[in-house]
Amino acid sequence: MMEFGEKVKQIREERGMTQQTLADKLYVTRQAVSRWERGARYPELLTAKKIAIILDVSLDELLSGEELKENIGREPILARSRENIVQTILYTVVIIAYLLLCMLSVYSFLRSNKALSNTPAGKITMITMASDITRFIYLIAAAIGLILSIKNKLTAKITGYIMCLPYILSFLYVLITYIDMRMNDNGHVGIFEMFIDFTVPLIFALCVLVFFVLKESRVPLAIIMGICILAIVRMGYIYKIMFMRFTDMNFMAATIQMIGGISMYVLLGYQAYVWDKKKHNACA
Repeated sequence: MMEFGEKVKQIREERGMTQQTLADKLYVTRQAVSRWERGARYPELLTAKKIAIILDVSLDELLSGEELKENIGREPILARSRENIVQTILYTVVIIAYLLLCMLSVYSFLRSNKALSNTPAGKITMITMASDITRFIYLIAAAIGLILSIKNKLTAKITGYIMCLPYILSFLYVLITYIDMRMNDNGHVGIFEMFIDFTVPLIFALCVLVFFVLKESRVPLAIIMGICILAIVRMGYIYKIMFMRFTDMNFMAATIQMIGGISMYVLLGYQAYVWDKKKHNACA
């Protein structure tokens, strides 16, 4: 069975049309048409419909529903320039925030006596180290997302891996906090609180991963949007109740973290909305 690119090439040549002519009619580059015909890339559904109109064939003659579903997973999650610009800006804000947080972490480590003098612990602990490490890990993940976004190569699968990472790191942070409490006997967590703290991040991570990675995901968009809203509300609530307890450095770190976190969850919601629309268009 001929694939989409082969069909486009065959019909285009039958119509006596060059790649450049087709590209001009679609307002794209000749290289884009060449990539489609070679099967290296795949056009969006609206572009595929325009190709069918220009070549005077039905869309069904060019592709099947299964073929379209298979190929949208290989395409950038936000392929249009305006969408990709928004995605890149949000990734940039997240990276700037986490870079500043990592710089504060390094400062706290090198000048622990001064940086932590007014904090309850007054020194670097297993919990503060876990917090610092999670910041560095997510900074690297966000940097990968930004680079791929700039190159317009950020697929839904990679997005799923990047966006589920904060919840996995949150689970690990809670685990380390619990271990530290048990080792130093400096606190107690009830069974219900422990269940919530351990299971909720993993459930959220699984929902995000399934939504982006699986083409036949049964996780509705409303769930992902709900996760984003709950996360933003929770961050605002924690920031509010901690406001009066902040030292100068804690205030700076918490404010930066809130800005970075809100940007990240807005980015997740935006990517989820566009990806959901793409999948529905492919099935229509």
